[in-house]
Amino acid sequence: MEHHLLADLAPAGRENVVHTYISLAQGLPGTDVLPRDGYIRVTGSQPLSFCHFAGCFESDRDPRELAAELRQEARGPDGLWVFLLPGDQPDGLRAALLENGFSLRQCLCQFGRYGRGRLSDGLYEAHVADSRLRVSQFMAEQFFPFTPGESRMLVARSTATSLANLFYMGVGGSPQAAMMLSKSEKSVGLYNLCVEGQMRGQGLGTALVESAQALADKYGLPLTLQCHASLRKWYEGQGFRQTGTLNAFFCGPGRRSDIL
Repeated sequence: MEHHLLADLAPAGRENVVHTYISLAQGLPGTDVLPRDGYIRVTGSQPLSFCHFAGCFESDRDPRELAAELRQEARGPDGLWVFLLPGDQPDGLRAALLENGFSLRQCLCQFGRYGRGRLSDGLYEAHVADSRLRVSQFMAEQFFPFTPGESRMLVARSTATSLANLFYMGVGGSPQAAMMLSKSEKSVGLYNLCVEGQMRGQGLGTALVESAQALADKYGLPLTLQCHASLRKWYEGQGFRQTGTLNAFFCGPGRRSDIL
């Protein structure tokens, strides 16, 4: 039974990642989502990873041919990110990307969880534009403290204008903890869960996870996420099971922000 549930969680997480990254990109002007032969290509005018990526690979093409094509796509001024997730095809694309000049920039653990959860009494949803931007700025500052302010504001703006639901816990409208939930066909994705430094260790993160699970259960969907390996044990302690790894490759000129 457990194996069956994990097998369901992996494709659910994959589908949610692509859905969410496209939604974030479309929150910024100048973005196009282009269907290609066996994958999806997103282009944009801003120097952020989710504005210049290829993903959702469902192809029986020769991986070397596909990697060479992606290498050509990376010749633009912003380069190209390639996101490989469990279930992507063809086999061998990872090795072919490395052979064609791509470097592996990030490996994120993918997790999923079924359950009922419990809504926290102190949870608020940001509905209006001002509060959505405030929560988005809080999340960007917590996740990317060393990223240039302009890039953080772009991330915050794309988050605020996306279709995702933004939740926070705090006092007087000032977030002390926050998260983004992105509902797709197969799952509810949990993104950007963060707690202000001085408030950590007080159970706010667990309260957000339980609230997210309760909201996902209302739709009859699992809760999925991806995180840095340093957070793996914490999420396992919250009842999540690892379903795979998101590998993020980059090829292009100069140094680009690793914002995922």
